[in-house]
Amino acid sequence: AGSPAPDAALLEKADKEMLHLTLDALPVEYREVLVMRELEGLSYKGIAEVAELPIGTVMSRLARAREQLRQGLLARLQRG
Repeated sequence: AGSPAPDAALLEKADKEMLHLTLDALPVEYREVLVMRELEGLSYKGIAEVAELPIGTVMSRLARAREQLRQGLLARLQRG
């Protein structure tokens, strides 16, 4: 009951690998704001302070990063 079935665990591992590969392919300026927001949980203001960027730049980079991540994941799924 505590551990997933072997096939579910394999799929989860493959999904994580695909996400990491796609994330690594993003331009650094997009990847860094996406990681700070989605993985580290920083606010837009917090990201702006850490990255020394205007908050508007943070917002536009996040939007572009999310779109590029989405497109990259779709492309990988279509190839796979």
